[in-house]
Amino acid sequence: MAISRPFLLALLGVVLFGATALAVQNARNASDSDATPAAVQSDAAPAPAQAPADSGPAKTLRSAFDFSQLESGRFEAQLGAGKSRGIQIAGAFVANETKGLPKLRVRISAGGVKAGFVSLGDKAYFIRGDTGWRVPAALWAPIAQNSPLAVHPSTWVRDAKSEGSETIAGVKADHVSATLDPQAVANDFAQVASQSGGKPPRALSGAFKGGEIDVWVGTDDNILRRMSANLILASGGRIELDLRLSDVNKPQQIEAPTSVRTGAPSGALGALAQTLAGNIGRTTGTDNASLKALTSPNPGKAARAVRDHKKVVILFRNARGLDDRAMAAVMRSVDQRTKAVVLTDDVAAVERYGKLVEDLGVSQTPSIVLIDRTGRARIIEGYVDSDSLTQAVADAR
Repeated sequence: MAISRPFLLALLGVVLFGATALAVQNARNASDSDATPAAVQSDAAPAPAQAPADSGPAKTLRSAFDFSQLESGRFEAQLGAGKSRGIQIAGAFVANETKGLPKLRVRISAGGVKAGFVSLGDKAYFIRGDTGWRVPAALWAPIAQNSPLAVHPSTWVRDAKSEGSETIAGVKADHVSATLDPQAVANDFAQVASQSGGKPPRALSGAFKGGEIDVWVGTDDNILRRMSANLILASGGRIELDLRLSDVNKPQQIEAPTSVRTGAPSGALGALAQTLAGNIGRTTGTDNASLKALTSPNPGKAARAVRDHKKVVILFRNARGLDDRAMAAVMRSVDQRTKAVVLTDDVAAVERYGKLVEDLGVSQTPSIVLIDRTGRARIIEGYVDSDSLTQAVADAR
């Protein structure tokens, strides 16, 4: 049975957010190389040898992945790999009344870094404290507009076994263990991603070669209360996930951050946000531009200046280029010596300027686009000194 319920989408968001944080943390710790998920394609696995559908353990396992009765709740999770065992994830989710993406709040704590993510369905934000940075519409819209997620979790596992019953958060639950089939997961997400022209996130396919999963399902209501997974990575390391649910089907309050800033977050949250954005873009087939390029306010500033019949000078650059870096001082000089609107942007942002620059064929860096008061634009490629560029601005109509 295909699953497109809100909790599954929320769960995948939590796993992706945590796995992204884990990858960023491991990237900073080169000595812990065995803990870094490697994007190695696993060999095709045989079809899962499922237990009879009407047997006790298989039926309980199937109930764990049937979220038709799960509309809201809180969660706590711990994610670890190798030495990176201190990643704590907590939050809440609630179903969208229109059956679109769920509302989701995630807070993550890792190595002294605290960050978060909020989805309101049609909008999403990266969070630090009470401040948020909106996920660019170019990244989020393909997800919000294609919310049904036809994946089949019941096909990801085999060899279900009953492990008795326990009490989880005050609820009696049946405990079932099973083996995880990595190729089945990869195939499922590959099919979903292909529908949008993208590829599965590396965190969910091709990165591991096996594992075990345990689930605890409410005896009376057949709703998942806990899930524990131990994944064997293709690189030889392991990832451990322990997820617990509480306040099941009770009201949850999930709102936008009180303060929303433009641009992209910096520091550790910025690295986390960029990696997560890359996974989103990979899955949806969206061009993997940097968050700074996608969130730059400069295209709007340029458009307003042109409407006001002002001269505009835009430097498109690659931050790693030597000539590009040298142009920073040139642009400051031009800003001080002229009345033109002077802007600097990553070359990945060029498409966001639309008709202002689309006929110029900006393809190399550094490139300077000069727009006169009539809206006519021309391009100057390569390094240019401040005197020459200042004169070019003065000569423009």
